[in-house]
Amino acid sequence: MAHGTGMHSLFHLTLVLSIILTAGLKTLDSDQELQDSGFGQPPPRHGIKLLAWYVQACLDNNMVALCDPVHGEYGFHKFENRGRSPLLPVIKDQKQYQYYTIGNLHSHHAEDLPYEVRKYYNRSNPKSNMDRVLVRYNSNNKRISEIYASAHYNVKETYIIGPDLLDFLRHPTACLHRNMTQKSL
Repeated sequence: MAHGTGMHSLFHLTLVLSIILTAGLKTLDSDQELQDSGFGQPPPRHGIKLLAWYVQACLDNNMVALCDPVHGEYGFHKFENRGRSPLLPVIKDQKQYQYYTIGNLHSHHAEDLPYEVRKYYNRSNPKSNMDRVLVRYNSNNKRISEIYASAHYNVKETYIIGPDLLDFLRHPTACLHRNMTQKSL
């Protein structure tokens, strides 16, 4: 009985630490905050283009996944979120929810990503393959409940994508395209 109580306490301690550690993740909720964060820019980094493409091509307006992370479409693969300091909040119900990540241009099927996302990729330049989009996927209803942007899983460069930024990325304006184009030059 004591062993079970100890394991139960350890689980709760891990959960609390995970929440505390990930509570520090900054939410990006506007185009300006995204630009100011430095995420995915300048080229050869690909994160802004990856994030914009993902939101426009892989989500409907109800956050239903149109790209299948479970079957590795576009290079998606499971993100385990393990270690002493998990990057993202610990998922309690792993039968229903899982984290998946996309953006590793070495991954199987990453060649299916649009050219705009892959165009600056250079196998010998780590900056050209450092950006990732992570999603919390609900396997029961195929919805994405949270989106994160990360510079190769560095907690200081991992961000929650807020609802206003998500809406902005769904309906990109000339401003975003201009900013992305200027940074590409």
